[in-house]
Amino acid sequence: MVGLGALLVWLGATRQAANGPDWTSVAPIAVGFSLGPIGLVFGIMAALHVRGEAKLLAGESRLAEWHLTAEQWDKFRAFDGRRQDIDLHRLVNDLWIRKRTPGEGVDVIVGEKSLLIDHSYHVLRPRGLPELRAIGWLDNASVAGQPPDCLEFELAYPRGRYGGVQLTTLRVPFPPSARGDAARVYHFFAPRLVRKPAIALRNPRKTYRVTAIVFLLSLAACAIGWAMAEATGWSANETIVPMVLLIVGTIVGLTALLLGIATRLLAGPDG
Repeated sequence: MVGLGALLVWLGATRQAANGPDWTSVAPIAVGFSLGPIGLVFGIMAALHVRGEAKLLAGESRLAEWHLTAEQWDKFRAFDGRRQDIDLHRLVNDLWIRKRTPGEGVDVIVGEKSLLIDHSYHVLRPRGLPELRAIGWLDNASVAGQPPDCLEFELAYPRGRYGGVQLTTLRVPFPPSARGDAARVYHFFAPRLVRKPAIALRNPRKTYRVTAIVFLLSLAACAIGWAMAEATGWSANETIVPMVLLIVGTIVGLTALLLGIATRLLAGPDG
């Protein structure tokens, strides 16, 4: 795609040099400049995926691995379709599944930051792209003949230019023999996905003290700046220190005041 974009830009520039600017030259240049960055981004992502898959296969940062037979995989596929029908907006499986179940079954490799299942590679990062939001556990195999139990990773993709996110689920089955391995994976990711409150809300009373001190120091800086400006007749030719004190003091003081008020509103009366 990068090469195609460069070719279009070159063709447009050649056309423009020969015939002057018109739609036959401007359009290829515009499309070429659009395709180039997109192709570059996809190229970088593909390279990162290939590198991540190679690391998993080499055993680097590997947490667990297990094997599903063809029969277990078929049962999972049937269950996966029913599971997605419950909520098409957030339970759609992000996993790429082949149309035909491989006769030898499917291997699953889970690492500290990614997962590989039947050549479908996925990044698992709490602040990555997509963002890993949560992890769940589905018990199915407690009844004979049921599909395998599953781990469910909730992923969030950016929705587009209007903001927001699109939630999907990476559903990964595991056989009864790998229950301990799956539990290890679950207990590795679960604590890392607990969202901590903002720094200001972890100790609201300390935040109040700090913001109050900063606000008072800002008021003092503004008062000193005002006094110095009065003494010099508000002339910036002699020194800019008064103006700096007034501007910085005002900005810092208002920021501290707003932070204190926001902390009070979010922490509530008990904060």
